[in-house]
Amino acid sequence: MKGQLIKQHRKFKDMTLEELADGICSVSYLSKIENNTISASKEMYRLLGEKLNIHLENLNEEFDDKIYEKLIDWHKSIQLKNTTLMENLHEECRNLLNFNQNIELSNLFKIIHSRFQLTTTNEPLSKKITKELYDVMSQSSNEYRFLYYKTIGIDYLLQFQYEQAEMNFQFAEEMMNKLPNQDFELYYHISLTYSRLLMFVESNFYAEMAIEGYQKSLNYSKVTDCSMISAINYNFLGAHRVAERLFLNMLQGAGQYLGKFEESIVHHNLGYIYICLDKYEQSIEHLQTALLLKEENNISPVSTLYLLAKVYNCKQDKGRSWDFINQGKAKAVEEKDVRYIHKFYILKSVLEGTTKDDTFVKKLENEILPEFLSLNEFSDYKTYLKFLGDIYYEKRMYKKCAQLFKEANRYRRFMLEKSP
Repeated sequence: MKGQLIKQHRKFKDMTLEELADGICSVSYLSKIENNTISASKEMYRLLGEKLNIHLENLNEEFDDKIYEKLIDWHKSIQLKNTTLMENLHEECRNLLNFNQNIELSNLFKIIHSRFQLTTTNEPLSKKITKELYDVMSQSSNEYRFLYYKTIGIDYLLQFQYEQAEMNFQFAEEMMNKLPNQDFELYYHISLTYSRLLMFVESNFYAEMAIEGYQKSLNYSKVTDCSMISAINYNFLGAHRVAERLFLNMLQGAGQYLGKFEESIVHHNLGYIYICLDKYEQSIEHLQTALLLKEENNISPVSTLYLLAKVYNCKQDKGRSWDFINQGKAKAVEEKDVRYIHKFYILKSVLEGTTKDDTFVKKLENEILPEFLSLNEFSDYKTYLKFLGDIYYEKRMYKKCAQLFKEANRYRRFMLEKSP
């Protein structure tokens, strides 16, 4: 087993056989050590360990159930985002593994540590780390493989690469089916990914599976998170009454489980629903509440400013609409939010009545639509394809109009063809 450990750490450090063997032994002798075909002397293991910065002599290499349980507890604390507990367990697990170099436990530590990094930094993993995690797949357990695919899926989700996230989550689900226990967080992440891909029926299916599991474990905060995804999906599907009921239930029955960020999302979505239902005063009330919550909690207000500009335009109050367009556009530029810079530009052109101008049409077709697609903003891409199609229809450019509506109807297939 020590040979396997040496090989693993050598690869983690991007060292060749020649580099590790230099000054210690021949390359062929090191290769035999790594493949466990010979047993080296204690001195040899000491020298190799020093070069790799690990302790190989007098180490326990047996699988330790107590360490395994600590690793699983650490992973659970990460799922719950219990900052203090997961940091304490991280340190405890690291110390325990200083004296136990069992390959399976070491691999589990590495994959859970990667999830720990994702959670604490909210930043994608480096290419070096993802390569290290992949390189040990061939010698890892089903549990490691499950955690690997799940963690890499979350990594892609953070990068807005939803197709790649979905693929890894499905691999994770296949591996989970080989394990004795279900992981309801995986269903939550699959649901979230499908929602971002505008696959709302699939998203709601997995949201229900996650809700069922979280209810059994009395994790009502996560039940609320899953209900939030379902409600947003119903909104996109045009089932505004169903979405309204779910969001209002969150404010009432599940209000204690809503953080300020989640509460702002609920009010923002209710504002959107009431625009769709032509209930403009109710929309403004919820949007103003969402805006206040966002400003008090340092959350970007851009999307809510956009909806406020839109609802006042619907009310024919162009003065107030312009106020929110100007505020929102300035904030979007400050935050370098390309999506909303474009959306405010389009709304501004609607108010000015310039959407049929060649300058606007060319910008929408040649700049804005491709950027929505590159940003994976598939809903906006489809919406504004149809918007541009209507413009070409009014211009009596029927062939161009038909092409755009055809593209809007097949955009999901285009999206999948585009993915690497």
